[in-house]
Amino acid sequence: MAGDVTVRVSHPGDVEAIQGVAAASWHAAYDDVLGADVVDSVLDEWYTDDAIEAGITHDAQDFFVAVRDDEVIGYAHVGPHPPRRVHQLYRLYVHPDDWRQGIGRQLLAEVEQALYDRDVKRYEAQVLADNVIGVAFYESTGFERVDESEREMAGETVQEYVFAKQL
Repeated sequence: MAGDVTVRVSHPGDVEAIQGVAAASWHAAYDDVLGADVVDSVLDEWYTDDAIEAGITHDAQDFFVAVRDDEVIGYAHVGPHPPRRVHQLYRLYVHPDDWRQGIGRQLLAEVEQALYDRDVKRYEAQVLADNVIGVAFYESTGFERVDESEREMAGETVQEYVFAKQL
């Protein structure tokens, strides 16, 4: 239940736990879509210790973790996205054992407060079109689908949706 979960600013000591949540959530969400080998390749590329630490310590980015009983069970990472000249929700994942408990919404509330504090008026999130749970989450939390595109992930071409939200 989300009531026993707290959301706090992440620190470098959270890197390994974030990687564990990433592995569990990515495999649960994408193995049927991309295949486990592609998911492993993406995780190896995007979730290195240095990549996570860089997001945690970057002055222009905000990185939060959801914690229950001292265990990280979710995370969210947001910051500027210069190519599109907006802020972007880079990552928001919750361990699959804790899906549909409101934890993603708790993380999103922290993200939006941080963006508000930075005087950001609008931000975007990208999600694979085949990620039914992710698409439903963004649609249920006030995002509007504004674009779609293709991208390559570990040699696979995938369809992505771009969602935007006004604050």
